[in-house]
Amino acid sequence: EKIREVLERVQNSGRHLLGLINDILDLSKIEAGQLVLSLTDYSLKEVVQTVFTAVESLAAEKKLALKVTLPSDLPAGKGDERRITQVLLNLVGNAIKFTEMGEVRVEVATQDGAFRVAVSDTGPGIAPADQEKIFEEFQQVDNSSTRKKGGTGLGLAIARRIIGMHGGRIWVESSLGKGSTFRFTLPVR
Repeated sequence: EKIREVLERVQNSGRHLLGLINDILDLSKIEAGQLVLSLTDYSLKEVVQTVFTAVESLAAEKKLALKVTLPSDLPAGKGDERRITQVLLNLVGNAIKFTEMGEVRVEVATQDGAFRVAVSDTGPGIAPADQEKIFEEFQQVDNSSTRKKGGTGLGLAIARRIIGMHGGRIWVESSLGKGSTFRFTLPVR
């Protein structure tokens, strides 16, 4: 049992390091203009389900409700499914990481030829002065909570670049003590 615990810690640390390395590689590719989107038809419903399955246990560990609202008639999109999944996984993962009680909600809709995705949480919220800063490379909200939770401050910068490469936009709406909602739009085709 003791060896199993040590091996699980080693495995978790290895996964964490792999994630950091992949973030830095992605950022390097983006800045060098070498990140090329692999455009194919994809199902946003399947992207959401993939992310839900990946984070379900993390939410359950923290006793957070994980809710999804998806219309039944979502059209097929055209974009880089793997990169869109990466963006949504980052947003939902952050929401779970920074929320101690309550819920994390993913809502998807279509409007004017674009997908509209919102990831909301009941976490601590983000001060207005920090809301734009968090989308910059190596930037985090500089408080003890963020430092305790870890991370490089690259996830949102990469997400903004990926969404921008698809012709979309990403932003946050938040107020301290009331949680945050990260939103992005993505052209359907």
